Amino acid sequence: MTPEQKEKIRAVKNIFIPTNTLQKMLQSMKRIRELAIIDGYKNRPDCMFVTGETGVGKTTFIEQYLEANQRYDVADGEEEKTVIPVLYCSLPKSKRPVHVVEQLLVKMGDELQGKGDDVPGLTNRLVHLAKKAKVELIIIDEFQHAIDAANEDIFEDIGEWFKIFIDAARIPIVFLGVPWAKPILDVNDQLRRRVRKNSYTIENYTLDTFNEFQMFLQRVEQELPIKPYRELWEQEMAFRLFAASRGNLSELMEGIIQPACIEAIYDESQFISERHFIDAVEENTDWLDGNNPLAVEIDKVEALQQKTSSYWNENAERLASKVVKPTYATVKFSNLNLQTVLSKR
Repeated sequence: MTPEQKEKIRAVKNIFIPTNTLQKMLQSMKRIRELAIIDGYKNRPDCMFVTGETGVGKTTFIEQYLEANQRYDVADGEEEKTVIPVLYCSLPKSKRPVHVVEQLLVKMGDELQGKGDDVPGLTNRLVHLAKKAKVELIIIDEFQHAIDAANEDIFEDIGEWFKIFIDAARIPIVFLGVPWAKPILDVNDQLRRRVRKNSYTIENYTLDTFNEFQMFLQRVEQELPIKPYRELWEQEMAFRLFAASRGNLSELMEGIIQPACIEAIYDESQFISERHFIDAVEENTDWLDGNNPLAVEIDKVEALQQKTSSYWNENAERLASKVVKPTYATVKFSNLNLQTVLSKR
């Protein structure tokens, strides 16, 4: 592989286009972080709560944010200390708050690896280390893990611990999770009040937001080191990609566009061909019924668009899962054309 090919692949793998919702989230994160600094961490901070189904772009967004806010070492007298502007932690699946505190301490670089004390003692240690490392923002990912296979008493305890920690540290927290993580906040009024001004839902694209989907594709095409055989944002091509991804950004980028482009680079092709897209869908999409949206006539393309979000059903029958999965509705290209006509009236 030539250096030029390697550079093109790196460019493809690092494409990141923030959607309108992600841009609003970024502004809110900047705001709550700045307000806490201006306040000198004297009052309870505003926090954020972000939900979205798997693959809507939460993880990629956070990876980009962390890349721009890396920890670094500074001289402190004769010693060096580590400054951690943004502390990131993926919440462990836990039935007790102690595991949450331990995980955060490990992420802080605690010498005892989060051991050696009870929850209040560990919490005090975490607050001390966070202040010493000048942590300005904490990001808690996979927030739904607090209620995985748990009952209300358990996730109420974990929610209560976060409230206590926020009150003690006065550092804003961004909570990220799937839609059915909401019960953790519902059982704790004070924690819910901390995030009520900054709650966001990142949604999969649907026909209602198809124009935004097209604009996203247009921006992606501008970033590609190799151009596709036809414009991605053109209505028919965009609908094919919509059908192949269910409007999900992860399935669109990681399952279709990036692998198609990378294969074209390996082939030393001058453009991303139709065959590259067809192969990418067939190799990376396991939920289609055999009709590849990139390989059939447009009137035969059927797309699944999200109809309802996942949620937590506390009243589920015994031994049944309390997580109700999202539902989807089937739409065709004719539905998009009809919606476009009606919207212009």
